[in-house]
Formats: sequence, C-alpha cells, structure tokens
Amino acid sequence: MVIHGYKFKRIKLKYYLTIDAGTSIIKTILFNKNFNQVSSYAIKNPVITDEFGKSEIDMNKFWLLTAKCIKILIKKSNISSKYIIGIGITGNMVGFWSINKNNKPVRNAILWNDTRSQKIFTDNTIFKKVYNITGSIVQFGCTIPILKWISKYEKEKLDKIKYILTCKDWIRFKLTDEVYNDETEVSVFPGDIKNKRLSKKIFKIFKLNLKYFKLFPDIKKSNDLGGYITTSAAKLTSLKVGTPVIVGCGDVIASVLGSGGINTNRKISIIGTTCHNIIVKNNSKISKDNSGLLFSSLDNTWLETKINVAGTTNIDWVIENFYKKSKNYSNKIKIINNFEKKYLTKNYPKNSLVFLPYLNYGGSISPFINLHSKAEIFGILPHHDKFDILTSCYEGLALSIRDCYGDKIKKNDSLYLAGGASKSKVLPQLISNVLNIKVKVLNISELGSLGVAFLINSYLNKKNLKKIVNDNQRISKTYYPNKIHSKYLKQKYLKYKKLRESLNNIW
Repeated sequence: MVIHGYKFKRIKLKYYLTIDAGTSIIKTILFNKNFNQVSSYAIKNPVITDEFGKSEIDMNKFWLLTAKCIKILIKKSNISSKYIIGIGITGNMVGFWSINKNNKPVRNAILWNDTRSQKIFTDNTIFKKVYNITGSIVQFGCTIPILKWISKYEKEKLDKIKYILTCKDWIRFKLTDEVYNDETEVSVFPGDIKNKRLSKKIFKIFKLNLKYFKLFPDIKKSNDLGGYITTSAAKLTSLKVGTPVIVGCGDVIASVLGSGGINTNRKISIIGTTCHNIIVKNNSKISKDNSGLLFSSLDNTWLETKINVAGTTNIDWVIENFYKKSKNYSNKIKIINNFEKKYLTKNYPKNSLVFLPYLNYGGSISPFINLHSKAEIFGILPHHDKFDILTSCYEGLALSIRDCYGDKIKKNDSLYLAGGASKSKVLPQLISNVLNIKVKVLNISELGSLGVAFLINSYLNKKNLKKIVNDNQRISKTYYPNKIHSKYLKQKYLKYKKLRESLNNIW
C-alpha cells in the first residue's frame, strides 16, 4: 500500500484467546496484544446440585459447551483463527475431575463447593494438622478430601481412574490431548505449599496410600507450554491446528494477576460467588490466626487469603426471595440497578439491620472457623421492607471484608477491587467507607481472563511476568472514604462482630 509516496506494510493484528470456566458460567474472551478486550462470549454451565450439598458437572457436556463458546466467540468477533497466536485457561479450582485409561470421564466432576467429604472428617484435629502444613483450612470440596471419600464410598470407580484433573486441566486436555497440572492448584489440594507439589504428610493425615500419587499428572508452571490444538479440537472450536496452549492457573490466581497482585503487600478483594480478601506475600510463612487459605502464585509470591465462601450469593438470595420477577438474569440486573439508584438518592442511608453473609452449606473458614455458621438478618421490625434488607445485605458484605482483613489494613493502604461486584455503583464506595481507605477499581471487569492473557504473553515472548503485569495496570476509578459514613460503619462493625461471636456456640 502506497500513500503520498510512503510505503506501508499492512499490519496483521494478533490475538490471545482466554477461557475462564467459572462454577456456573464459561467465558471466552479475545484480547489484542495490548491487552485490550476485543470480543467476548459466555455460556451458562448447568451445575447439578441438591439440598444435601452436592455440586457436580457432567464433564462431557461441560467440554461441548466450552467448545461451543469458543466457536461462537470466533464467529462473533469476525477474526480468523489464524490470528489467534496463544490460548490460556483458568477455571474454578480443586474439586475432582477424573478420567479413565480411555480418557473418558469416570464420573461427573465434583466441584470445589461440594460438601460430601464432610463424612470423613470424624476427627476435628485434621483441620489443625493440615493448616500447620499448608496455611489453609481444608475445605470439603478440595481434591484430597474427595479422593479419600471416593476411596471409601466409590472404590469401584477409583479403580478405573487413570488421572485426577481439575477444571482447567480437563479443558486443556480436550484441546491438546496433553495431561498436566500446575503449581497453583496442587499446593491447595491441599499439598506442599512451600515447594508447590503433592505432600506425603497430607496423604498420611488422610490415611491415603501413596500409590495414589500416580493418579496425578506432571506439574508445570502456569506460563509453561501445555500443548497444541489438535485436529479434533479444531473441528469443534474453529481454532487453528497447532496453536499453542499454556498450562494456565486457578481462577483465584488469574484474577489476582489481572489485579496487579504480583507486588508484595498489595491488598485485593475479589467479590463474586465467593469473596476472597487477599494480601500478596513474598514467602510461604503460615499465619498464626488459624483461618483462611494460603495460595501459591506466580513469580515467587503467595496469597494470604481470608475468604467468605458466600459473596454475591447473598444478594441473589435477597432478590429471589423479596423481589418479584427476579428469576432471569436481565430482571435481576434491573432490580439491582433500581436499588442502587434509590440507595444513592438516599445518600448512603443508615440501617439498623445487621446481615451476616454466611449463606452456604459449608460454614465459615475465615476470619473465624465454624463449619455450621449460617446467614442471619438481625433486628427486624414491622417497618422494615425489602429495601432495608437488601441495604443490610450490601453492608454485611462490606463488613465481612473488614472482618477478614482485621488489623492488617493500614491507613495508607489501597484496596484493589475485582470481580463482578466491582461494577456495582454502591459497593466500592461502601467498602471504602467500611475500611476507611482508598479503593481502586480497574477498568476491565474480566480480570481473571486478563491475568491469563498476561501468562500467554509471558510464554510467547519470554518476558518477565512481573513487568508485564505492572506495565498494564489501568485504574478506572478511585474511591475515597466518606468520614461521616465511615464513622457510622465503624460502630456498626462492632455490632456485626459481637453478633457473629455470640452465635458461634448456637450455630
């Protein structure tokens, strides 16, 4: 092409494709090489649940939905797959995704929030023993407890297993025919948090035979090569045969990377289905408060995490039970938008209700441990209505973040907010008021996918991951605490904490 005597080469744009397989939603996103999101597509993933805490996924249906999601994304974007130069995956962590010698699922995948393994925790000292090795309160949906459950209650299926995978590993296997896991997940199976591998000590605690080590695939780093797109995968997805696929990482790690969480002492809260409150560390030293989780991350960092297992689940529950026409997603969004508009019109109104946001079957693992804790709405009087209850729910989520950080938040700190709730018109300011510090929201909502795009770039260009992350932080808005509302919430936090402490022996 020649313009006014100057010759220009047509620049061929190139893209990264990321897959973010959440618990209920599969998202696929295309980024350009400058980490700008250019197209996305999402599909709901049906999770099989019951009132007894079961949470499963049909692995074959899950893969076909993922392949469909990729194919529609490519068609929708109008970008040829030959310009997609790298693929990366993140997904819901741990759980139990097993395949047999024919590479077929042995059973439905068991998810991280399944509670069936509770049966094997007859000795409560297990929690303490595991914590002393891993820095994490072991959850019922973690891989090793489920393996123990399978060994007791589904022995005939255990005998058929060739490999135990996790969510992202299953997707990568279907794309590449290669089997791997990564350091970020193995260490929270639970495993050896310092050396990022399986732990013989953990197997001993759960009285598991070490022969089961062979059921776990080789471990790689998250930004290592995990394989190449196969012919069969290309037919289903429209991807180009031979496109490299990196190993990837768990969704918590990916979201933290997307939030700039590779710098020591950065504070990050990721509010989605769950609420993770994270401090980035440069060592694997285990906290002495005996609560929460410790993740291994990239570039020699670890994530001290205080998690409220129920995040926006609390808001969903209030809407479904107190608001009409709330069953489909678009109606729910309208209700939230209308509520937040009214809330802002009232200028952050005070509310006498106290909402404890522990709405799940597995109890609480931080900042306190009670596997029987439940959500509570305290102080209801005849004049209270659905607006008051939803207001208290928003406040309860913010107060739970304050409770999780405890005295580790300092006056000059900033909190980086990620996850779906960061798009709220109310929650970022409310959290700033509760913590009495600045809250920074990044200008991209899909931070997990962005974190994976950073990993793809690091592999393809052999670049330093920390530099990539730090060079691409874009803050959309910073919230500053409101002194008057902070004072009100400081008093309310005292009530909140006193209420949950008083219920500890009743739950």
